[in-house]
Amino acid sequence: MKQHHHRSHKGHNAIVIVISFLLAALLFPNDAYGSNEAAARRSAAQPLKVIMTVRADPNAQLESHLSINSPIITRALQKVRQERVDQVVLYPDIEILIMQQQGQQKVYRLEKQGNLWDETMHQRIIVTTEAAHQLRRLAELLREQYYGRLIDWNSARELAPRKSIFSITDIASGKSFRVQRRAGSDHADVQPLTKEDSHIMKEIYGGEWSWNRKAVLVHANGQWIAASMNGMPHGGDGIPDNDFSGHFCVHFLGSTTHKSDEPDIAHHLMIHKAAGEVRQYLDNASPTLLAASFVEALDHDEPYLLAQIAVGMPPDKIAGWNDQMPAIRSIRIDKPRKSKSFGVETIDANALNAQVRLQVTLMRQSEQRASYLFHFTRRTTQSRWELVDVTTPTGQ
Repeated sequence: MKQHHHRSHKGHNAIVIVISFLLAALLFPNDAYGSNEAAARRSAAQPLKVIMTVRADPNAQLESHLSINSPIITRALQKVRQERVDQVVLYPDIEILIMQQQGQQKVYRLEKQGNLWDETMHQRIIVTTEAAHQLRRLAELLREQYYGRLIDWNSARELAPRKSIFSITDIASGKSFRVQRRAGSDHADVQPLTKEDSHIMKEIYGGEWSWNRKAVLVHANGQWIAASMNGMPHGGDGIPDNDFSGHFCVHFLGSTTHKSDEPDIAHHLMIHKAAGEVRQYLDNASPTLLAASFVEALDHDEPYLLAQIAVGMPPDKIAGWNDQMPAIRSIRIDKPRKSKSFGVETIDANALNAQVRLQVTLMRQSEQRASYLFHFTRRTTQSRWELVDVTTPTGQ
C-alpha cells in the first residue's frame, strides 16, 4: 500500500490520502501482488525500506511522503551498478531515502530517466529499466498530489467567487488559514476570516506584515490551486474584529496588480513554484525575464529560486550571491521613466549570447544604486537561455 500525505505545521489542514491496493496493482502489474510467489519475493526483499519525498524546495516545511512497497524496485536497489558522470538531469524536488534493516540509511536524488543520483559521491546508481520506469511514475504521481493546479485567473475567479471562503496553505511553513474573497477584478482581494486566521498569517510572515510574495496552495471548491500571496494589509476592510485592517492580494496564473497590465514577476515565480513548474517556466523565459527574476529571488531571500534561475552559473558564484541575501533588506529594479515596466531588451532571434543590464536600488544599511550586467548563453537557437554570470560594472 502506498501512503501519501501533506504534512502541515502544527497540523493545520493536514491531508491524508491512501492509495489503494488496486492502484498499486495498476502501477505494478508485473508484481502480481496476490500470488504466493510474489509474497515470497517480497519477504526476501524486506531488508530495504524505500521512502520517496517531494518538497517545493529544500527548506519547505510542507512535504509529502510515499512508502514504496514494490518487489521490482526493492530487488533492483539490492543489485545496482554505479558510474561517475559529470552532468545529470534531476527532479529538483524529489528525494529517495533507502533504509536497511541494520539501521543504515542513505538519501539519493532521482534522475529524470529514473536512476538515482548520489550527490556526495557524484555517482549515478543505475537500476533496471523496469524499476526506473516505476520510480518515474511514482514521482509524477507524488508531485501531482503535492502541488497545486496551474489554473488561469479567469478560471480561478469562478472557483473562488466573491464572498466565498477558502483556505490558503503556505508551502514554506506548511501553515494554513482561512480567508474570504471580498473583491478584486485583476486578482483576488481577500481577508483572514478570524483573529486566529490573521495570527497564523502573521506567523507565516515572521511576525511582521510584508509585501513579499509567497508560494501558496489555495483550497477552493474541492481543488488545490497554485497561487501567490503578499502579506500586507491595505485598502478596504470588510470583516470586523479579525485583527486585520484591510485586505491582501492573492494572484493566480495571468492575474495582474492594480498598477500594471502585465503579470507581476515575483508573483508568477511563486505561482509556478506552487505548481511545481518553476523549471519549465524558466526554460521558456527570455533573458530579460530571467534577469528580473534573479533580482526578485534576491529580494525575496529565495536561494532555491536563485539556483534555478542561475542554472548555468558555477556553484561558487551562486554561493557568493546567496551569501549576500541576508544583508539585502530590499532590492528593486529601477523602471525607465513613463514606463510601467523595466522595458524589454531586443535580442536577435539567432543569437547564442545575450546581455541584459538592469539598474537597481538596494537597501542594506543605507540606500544604494547599482548596475547589474547579466550574461546569458544558449547552445542552439532552440535551447533555453542559461545565466552564466552577473557582474556589477559600477563596483557596487
